Amino acid sequence: MIKQEFSIPMDELLMRIREKIKGLDAEIFAEIDHSQNAERVGMSLEPTKVLIFGNPKVGTILMQEKREIAYELPLRLAIWSSGEKTYVAYELPSEIASRYGITNRDVLRKMDSFMENVLKL
Repeated sequence: MIKQEFSIPMDELLMRIREKIKGLDAEIFAEIDHSQNAERVGMSLEPTKVLIFGNPKVGTILMQEKREIAYELPLRLAIWSSGEKTYVAYELPSEIASRYGITNRDVLRKMDSFMENVLKL
């Protein structure tokens, strides 16, 4: 798992990441707000969200090789703030795919590059 620290407010970072994902020809399928869910059940949690995103043209190639990887797709990022810092955690697609014996290295290199580019802000 890779964890990156940013000195950008969480809302601004989320906006930039959303724009970057869309600009890289991928789509956002869901955004889970864990803080809001915690509040709904009477608990508190500092701002914490998960973005679920991807490109079906790419993910499908991996699932054609090994259907089990569908459990890991679409891709996701965890984003949270603590104090003045915002953090993002994610796993490179190649790391995920290695657990499933995926061998399509060209697609995995492109997916890793995509994830790294999403966070080049």
